[in-house]
Amino acid sequence: MAERLDRDVAAAIGLPAPAISRARFERLAAHHGTPCFVYDGAAMRAAACQLLAALPAGAPLFYAIKANPNPAVVRLFGAMGLGAEVASRGELALALAAGIAPGRIVFSGPAKTDADITAAVAAGILAVQIESPDEVERLRVIAASQNRRVGVTLRLDIPATQAARRGGWVGDSAFGMDEAAAITILSDQAPASPLDIIGFHNHQASGSLVADDHVARFGAFLEAVLRLSRHRKPLLVNFGGGFGAPFYADDAPLDLGPIAAFLRGPVRAALAEAGLSPQLGFEAGRYLVRCAGTYLCRVVAVKTTHGRRFAALDGGSHHVASLSGTLRFLRRQVAVAGPPRAGASLPIELCGPLCTPTDRLASAVPLPADLAPGDLLVFGNCGAYARQASALNFLGHDWPPEILVDGARETLVARRVRFEEVLALQAVPDDRAAS
Repeated sequence: MAERLDRDVAAAIGLPAPAISRARFERLAAHHGTPCFVYDGAAMRAAACQLLAALPAGAPLFYAIKANPNPAVVRLFGAMGLGAEVASRGELALALAAGIAPGRIVFSGPAKTDADITAAVAAGILAVQIESPDEVERLRVIAASQNRRVGVTLRLDIPATQAARRGGWVGDSAFGMDEAAAITILSDQAPASPLDIIGFHNHQASGSLVADDHVARFGAFLEAVLRLSRHRKPLLVNFGGGFGAPFYADDAPLDLGPIAAFLRGPVRAALAEAGLSPQLGFEAGRYLVRCAGTYLCRVVAVKTTHGRRFAALDGGSHHVASLSGTLRFLRRQVAVAGPPRAGASLPIELCGPLCTPTDRLASAVPLPADLAPGDLLVFGNCGAYARQASALNFLGHDWPPEILVDGARETLVARRVRFEEVLALQAVPDDRAAS
């Protein structure tokens, strides 16, 4: 019976069974308090292995640290041989501290500062993913000042198609450069330049669950690479990522089969026909961590207003911004982790503690009719773009802890931060000093 109930909870929050058990969630919440995040290390490894199996043999996979920058998570992927895609000198320092070798790190971002570029050059990373001609010149000057050579990939801005969001990642966007700019950079490159332009990079979308869209995007990028290869034969072609993972209750997982077939068939054939044999690279964030994370919080109050049930929780969108009612429909993965209940389920609105109507974590979700204060709720698919991508300081609540479960081992990988500690980092002017 207990195993069946654990499987029921796993299914309700979108996790494969067997998952972290109902009783284990209760024990973790009792020990660490709520709200809190729980990450499943085995699920992260399984997701990485699934994706690696779909990619061409030997293709480097760069973990997009922004998806979940907890050092324990970064170290877990580094231990599997994954590289890192970073977007600031802070993320670069994190990747290096987690044991990822500089030669497995790429640095992205449309507005890299001189300090960012200086750190990247000093670290000796695999490639700075250049977004503009101006960035090329700043990188050249900084690399020369350090007497260092630095690897470079040119990030391309592919014209918008039906498979890409116009005004987002491609087509009149802030990301990358058009082919004309890339040709100018390649043509102007002096033999004595400290920059090694080793290839091309692209990132056209995020979180897509449609395999055909990935194939279309990768195909458009490949065509651009083949045209540009007349000016410079690439050693690395970084297709970026955008591999999606389920978030809403009715999301279907991404089918990697068509993507794998395209990469191993038409892509390899087209490159070979052009006399090219570059290494193919890929980036992934949410695909690796989203389904491995859960957010635990407790019911504080339950009421019925104008015939509609509401439950107020001790956790909210200030910890998981992607759960906010401002984002799409509220089709959430949520279950009660407490003891089994007899009787019917009724729809209920799940709201957080913030003074804003957008702090609604799920709408009309069927939960037990006798849901009561103290019940533990488990929100699934909260491993990506959650704690570190949220407004943690809003309304002065504590920062939730993070726990990594890896087999029988349970590790507190980020402790609870009291808001008083955050206040201590700030300064109040001393009026007496001014008088």
